[in-house]
Amino acid sequence: MSFRRRGEIVSGRERTPGVPVPNVANPMLNRSAVNRSVRGPPVSVGSKPPVTKNKEVKEEFSHPGVKPSIVLSHLPCMSTGTKDIDTILVHGGIPMDNMILIEEDGSTDFSGVLVKNFVSEGIIQNRLVGNGKILNHCIVIGMDSIYGNELYNIYAGNSKERKKKLVKEQEGKLSVSNINANNELKIAWRYKKELQNNNLKEIDNDNSKYPDYCHQFDITTNIRPSPGSPEISYISLDDGYDNILKQVNKIVENQLKNSKDNNKLIRIAIPYLLNPMIYGCSDELINLSNIFKFLFGLKKIMNTYSGRITMMSSISSELYDDSNGLLDILESMLFDGVLRLVPFPHELNVLMEKVYKTQREKIKQGYVDILRLPVLTSMGMMDKRLKEYCFKNSKSNFHVEQWSIPVEEEEIVEKTDF
Repeated sequence: MSFRRRGEIVSGRERTPGVPVPNVANPMLNRSAVNRSVRGPPVSVGSKPPVTKNKEVKEEFSHPGVKPSIVLSHLPCMSTGTKDIDTILVHGGIPMDNMILIEEDGSTDFSGVLVKNFVSEGIIQNRLVGNGKILNHCIVIGMDSIYGNELYNIYAGNSKERKKKLVKEQEGKLSVSNINANNELKIAWRYKKELQNNNLKEIDNDNSKYPDYCHQFDITTNIRPSPGSPEISYISLDDGYDNILKQVNKIVENQLKNSKDNNKLIRIAIPYLLNPMIYGCSDELINLSNIFKFLFGLKKIMNTYSGRITMMSSISSELYDDSNGLLDILESMLFDGVLRLVPFPHELNVLMEKVYKTQREKIKQGYVDILRLPVLTSMGMMDKRLKEYCFKNSKSNFHVEQWSIPVEEEEIVEKTDF
């Protein structure tokens, strides 16, 4: 008969530090020792460990037509459909829930082109990137389906650009004529790939991240087939502002709240705001208090569905002077961003024709004045710029650049003679 001392290790097992030695004489002391040595609540014998349910993580909102603001990264932005206008708005587009006003002096219709670009961008994104889904729904107030028939199609490029694109497409196809060429270039394939990667790095980072954010339009072409009711809604002015707000709210609710697509956006366009040819002489439509109430109502709808709606409108500042204070209120209280297009006077056009006789691409058509920037002006950034930018509306682009006064060559010669 053999005896062993209390606490002696059996079978040569080493004692684990921090684990108490069981007390054979009084087993009840073992329970208290274990409780003191193990942190946390005691676990009863036979009980199952608690199961933690994985919380459902909401999918982040993603849309090919949305990117963060350049200056305030927490603000999502939507393109105006014109790249240079996106640039001078500083954010790189229109921040969501914001309203942009394009004023225009004179009898020209450059502002109408910008509003059509804004609507066309939404339709083009549906056609090119939607993959059968409607990513954008456009609401046009004061117009009928004829307006949709006149929306611009995407710019296909000039003859040289189209040829280059065709050649690039053909290079990727396998044919009998290029099999030998492919065999000869097998060794250099590795270096060609590296060269392509280096070229891609040089491309603007913003364009590579958001390739479908903004497109270039050809104002001589139209979108075909024309957008239907799933893509665009037209609201008449005949029923008055109260009914217009009800219709807008109903359309937005059907498109966003009751839609299976959780990433749809709304573009609201009001071309030719208060133009007598469209609004007529109705006291209800041209009354200032009714107009302000209507625009505040649209702003309320946009705030209700935060992060999903933007709006662009155009107005002729030639038709409304500053005596009634309409433009001042629109610029300072109702719209978040305001741009004004001012066509050049006749004398300046004549001078530019003379100076740039052999460089027609340098001839511009007017000034782009920045009167108010979305979000930034409300935050106290007084960035009002007059006659610092100029624009040119061509077949393929609405181009904006820094304005510089044209100088005649005769004047330069006279100065060098002294």
